[in-house]
Formats: sequence, C-alpha cells, structure tokens
Amino acid sequence: MPQFETGLRELGDGIYAYLQWDGGWGVSNAGFVDGRDDGLLVIDALMAPSMTRKFIQGMRSISDAPFRQLINTHSHADHTNGNQFIEGAQIVAHKNSRLEMIHARKLAIEAACKNPPRGEKPGWIQDAWWEELKEVDSPLPDITYDRSLTLHHGELSLELRHQGPAHTTGDSLVLFDDQKILFSGDLCFFYSTPLCRGDMENWMDICDFLIMSDTEMVIPGHGPIGGKAEIADMREYFEVIRNQTRQMFDSGVTVQKAMQRVDVGEFKKWPESERNAMNVSHLYGKWSAE
Repeated sequence: MPQFETGLRELGDGIYAYLQWDGGWGVSNAGFVDGRDDGLLVIDALMAPSMTRKFIQGMRSISDAPFRQLINTHSHADHTNGNQFIEGAQIVAHKNSRLEMIHARKLAIEAACKNPPRGEKPGWIQDAWWEELKEVDSPLPDITYDRSLTLHHGELSLELRHQGPAHTTGDSLVLFDDQKILFSGDLCFFYSTPLCRGDMENWMDICDFLIMSDTEMVIPGHGPIGGKAEIADMREYFEVIRNQTRQMFDSGVTVQKAMQRVDVGEFKKWPESERNAMNVSHLYGKWSAE
C-alpha cells in the first residue's frame, strides 16, 4: 500500500478528503465540502468518537460554519458511529442504509440481553475503541432516497447514486461530476481486501460503470486516494475469487473446504486477507438461496 498520512487533503473547489492510515478494520476515510454561507456538508462520520473529533478539528481548521448535511455512504459503524458528533446536520442516506442501521440496533439490543451490558466485543474492534463506543448513540438518517438524489451546496452540485446492492444493500456513490471527483464509501477498497455483504456480481458491474465514467479522482472508503487503475485491480480480485468459488460450489465442495482452498494469488498480499474466506462464505450463501 502506498504510504499516506492521516489528515485532510484539499481537492479543490472547497472539497476536502479526510484520510486515515492505514485503512484497516474500522479505519475509514471521510470528507467534507465548505459551502461557505451554506455551511459544511460532511461525507461519513468515522468509527470511534476520538476519530470523529479529530476529523472535526480538521474541518474547524478550515471553517467555523455550521454543519448542514451529513451523507452516510452506507450503514456500517465505521462510517456512521460519529453521526451524533456532526451536530445539527441533516443526515442523508439510501433508504436501505437506514433499514440496515435499524436492524443493527436490534441485533445490538439482543446481544446486550444475552451478555449484559453490551454484548461480546467483536474481534476486529480495538480495545480502546470498545471503551469509547460506550458514548455512541448514532442517530438515523433524516432523508433517504431510492435511485439518485442531487444536492446543491454552495456553488457545487453533487449526485448521490445507488447502483444496487454491492458492499451492502444501501451503498451510495457521491459524485462531483464537474470536478470528476468520487467519494465511493466502501464501494472502493484500495490496496486492501474488499468485504462483500451485498452482491459481488453487481459490485463488478459498478466497477465497470466507474471505469467507463468521467471520474478521475476516487476517495475510497479505505486506503489512499486513487483512480481507475485501483478500481480495475479491485474488479480483478472479485473475478478471481468469484470464479474459483463458483467452480468449487458447482463441484460440491463444502463451504468450509472452499474457505480453506481459495487462492487469490497476488491479492493475498493485500491486508485483511481473512476477508477472502468471509467472501467465499457469502457467495455460498447467496448461491445456495437461489
């Protein structure tokens, strides 16, 4: 993975990315738009309160304008846990993201009932985060959309576009067409293993769409800023793991053996390689239900 530092990156026209090294489990990217008199539009809100507070400090180094809107690119906690700290902002997301967040709350309540007061700590959550997360009470999106939604902020226009299930069932592309900039959320993992919880086949189609688009600069959900070359690498990974897994599925190999046997070649060098087995399991579950 190319080296990059945690912090702000100015992209032009009042658009900023906020990157977090090294993009591993729970360590995601975000961004914002300084709309001057229109206030700040924020893209994602990070995992632990300390992360979000550092992100807010970065934004406040640019502008003291109020928060107007917060886009959640999808439902996962490393993009939504900080919602409560973007005070006063309307939260915008795809309608399926809101439903997924409601479902996650239900599961958290059930887990807490089984093992008070908070359930078991997931293995990917760092101990320091687990203590911090006691104060998280993330509000749900106020505004949802179906296929696309255009927002006008300051002198900029941006489009939220849902291309169907991929990483989750409610992913949003945040497209600044005039600037040829995309905030992809977790529809892009650069130099790390993607995790599929929606539809891998459709995710590959989304990669094709982005490769053919006018987008030049991509701020991924995890990893450094990149472009179409990184999207093409990610698509190739999907093709490799999909094809191998399909062959094993059609041959009657058990999911447990398939998870052990899958070989993604050079892509096994990517961090979070444990997701390879998780992706195999997801594909087996999807195909078994068809």
